[in-house]
Amino acid sequence: MLKPASFKKGKTTSQYTPKKSKADKITAGHTPRVAPSWYEAEVKKKKTIRQCSRCGAVYLDNHWHTIPDFAKIYAMSLLKKEIIKELCAECKWVVGGKNKTGWEGELILENLVSEEKSEILNLARNVGIRATLRDPEDQIIKIEDTGDKVRITTTENQLAVSIGKQIASAFKGGKLEIIWSDEDAPARVRWMRKK
Repeated sequence: MLKPASFKKGKTTSQYTPKKSKADKITAGHTPRVAPSWYEAEVKKKKTIRQCSRCGAVYLDNHWHTIPDFAKIYAMSLLKKEIIKELCAECKWVVGGKNKTGWEGELILENLVSEEKSEILNLARNVGIRATLRDPEDQIIKIEDTGDKVRITTTENQLAVSIGKQIASAFKGGKLEIIWSDEDAPARVRWMRKK
């Protein structure tokens, strides 16, 4: 235990402070993205690993997870394991397998002008990609373009709302309308550019 520094006239003392190594330094904008430690324990105790063949999500702890660079991080652990490739529940929705082709979120973009249309669609795709990286259950199912109107369907109702809010924030001058269902299932989001 360190004693508090004593202050006597004419004499200086210093307390011991451990030096930080270069490995301890975290610079702004760079934080290493590693999988949480509990993933490692889950991978070690499983005999077989289920991985989505479409999005790469891994089924651990009764839930699908996105683990960046899964094969590289757990290369040694995976040598003795059997990896089963299958589609996760949301990817089954996206590709339309097992007669489950519904949706939980619908976003309709109306009165689009051709100059901004590609930017709006890129923004919608980017929000969808970010959501999928955070949680593989949040995905865009389909983008249907019919000229001045675009329909985007999603696997989660919150994703449709998020995309609508991002578009309304980035492109001022439109009207955003969110309609929630009574039974907590689909959400309909409509964004209209003013003519």
